Amino acid sequence: MINAHEHKEMIDAIFNKYGLPTSCYEIVSNVQEWCKENDIEENNNLRPAKCLCRTSDGAFHIVFKEVQTDEMISSAKSAMEINGFSDEVSQLDTDAKYFEHLILHEISCKVLGVTEQKPRDTWSFKEMGM
Repeated sequence: MINAHEHKEMIDAIFNKYGLPTSCYEIVSNVQEWCKENDIEENNNLRPAKCLCRTSDGAFHIVFKEVQTDEMISSAKSAMEINGFSDEVSQLDTDAKYFEHLILHEISCKVLGVTEQKPRDTWSFKEMGM
């Protein structure tokens, strides 16, 4: 289990490394509920984070779920394995490494300007040296 508040320094450091304002993220109790409250469609109740990027003006905002259960982490890792990242996922052997990848994956939407999962995972693992 991960409590995102315990990793706030890591989030801030990664945002700073890529020149992104830390005001563009927040930690919420439930990503799906946050999306509902903000008129954004989100059907996955296990969503650990969500990046909202607008290509028209470059605006973005990321929400991280405050408490990420082992079930959520396992689900996210399984999705990555299905996309061909089994070797890399095996290296996400601590909560901190998994969360670092999650942060990078979410900011990659802004950094790369893409929403597709595979290029974002590829970039995130590369940034982690995997």
